[in-house]
Amino acid sequence: MISAQRQNPSTEQRRYSSRRGFTLVETMIATVLLSMIILSILAVLIGSYRVAAKARYNDHARYVVKSLADQFLTQQTFDSFGSTLPLFQDSSATGTGMTWMVNGSPVTGVPGGLSVVLGENTGAQIAANVTRTVWYLYPGAPGIGNSGQVTSIPQNGSAGYMLRGDFTITFPFMGTTLSQTVTAVRSVP
Repeated sequence: MISAQRQNPSTEQRRYSSRRGFTLVETMIATVLLSMIILSILAVLIGSYRVAAKARYNDHARYVVKSLADQFLTQQTFDSFGSTLPLFQDSSATGTGMTWMVNGSPVTGVPGGLSVVLGENTGAQIAANVTRTVWYLYPGAPGIGNSGQVTSIPQNGSAGYMLRGDFTITFPFMGTTLSQTVTAVRSVP
């Protein structure tokens, strides 16, 4: 009698099952890990998009207030009749005197400010408000008395007087209000 050595069927099954592929548990774990990695990458991308959008709006806002400050520095302060133009008058009317070009047409500020649209080229437009504050500056050398301090009373000197203009833009962004201010100082003969 020849005794045939028989293999245990359970060890034979194990040998073949290890060659067939992944089990259901292994597949589910791999899927969960892959999903977590993809969601992490997506969160980073969304965060970087928000940072880029905030930078774009800040740059556009800075451009707007810098342009208005440049108007303040370069325009004539008096009209042909010798009257002070509204941009250079005291800041009782915060928006008066400011103009901004939109599609080739000027938009003029009103006492509440000048309405400007940020992000016109990006498709996501945000309404912003620009205000100005103009003060007279005390004349004199720095460190002497009230020199360089602001006042609402004209401080005439031999060469005219100094004006300080603060241009502030405020706009909403993702539930918060952002603002930027540009200050310009000029002499008026």
